[in-house]
Amino acid sequence: RDKRSEEMYLKILLLTDIHGNLPALEAVLRHPAAQGADRVVSTGDHTGFGPCPRQVTERLMALNADILASNHEERLPQADDPAFAGDNWELLRWTRAQMEGLPLTWPRTLQIGDMLFAHGTPENPNELLEAEEVPALLARLPESVRWYFSGHNHNAWNVCAHDCRAVNPGSLGLMEDGVGGRAPFAVIETDGKETRVTRMMVPYDLEEVKRAYVTGGAAEAAPEMCRIALYTMETGAYQAALKFVRLAKQLGEKQGISLADPRAFRMAAEAWDWGDGLSCAEYWRQVARGA
Repeated sequence: RDKRSEEMYLKILLLTDIHGNLPALEAVLRHPAAQGADRVVSTGDHTGFGPCPRQVTERLMALNADILASNHEERLPQADDPAFAGDNWELLRWTRAQMEGLPLTWPRTLQIGDMLFAHGTPENPNELLEAEEVPALLARLPESVRWYFSGHNHNAWNVCAHDCRAVNPGSLGLMEDGVGGRAPFAVIETDGKETRVTRMMVPYDLEEVKRAYVTGGAAEAAPEMCRIALYTMETGAYQAALKFVRLAKQLGEKQGISLADPRAFRMAAEAWDWGDGLSCAEYWRQVARGA
């Protein structure tokens, strides 16, 4: 590179959907490719589902990361509203309590040169895109944007259309690629003329995550939702949490109860094939004994 390019060279560590999974985040930060970044960008959902929302947020803040808002973060200030009073929101309320004294609001978008960062879409962090829908999004981006980086969908994509490229590295803390136990991230390198994006994957310690659910109190507050989140981390099952909630709703309606009733989630946990034959209560007791 010439002297001007050297001066403009920028390395960005791109993270998305950490979901309170501190062991996965630390595994990424230890990776040699993640070292020496000029900026760290987290495109949202750094909290929610996982056992370490506070620790993840503090770690990102210590890195002076650019943290963006998402559907999970935007719910946090509303966690005590009556609309979130049911059992189905117990994990949200637990997460909000862990975040006491930390910022709860973040910007929705970030632009660095010709790169735009957001969670779902720039207008709506809760809009879940599939890869085949990305070209339509790229078509309506401002002319100043040539790269779009996002998350929300826990699986990765790399899509080029309309002279733009969209990259989603995949969920760092809750990947749903059918494998489990691995944390994806991306490194963006640009010199003002050319931009290169490299996506990587690193394994992390699932046993450490299990222990954190117990020692931090999340498993006691919301045993069924914590277990389905951990199940996703272990197996990489696609949208397991959504399917689990739908099962709870279906079984609850048969008994005339709503998702606000903890019995709906207990019935779903009894019907779900966890692969070990353990009830949620016994499962977490076993984890606690080994913690």
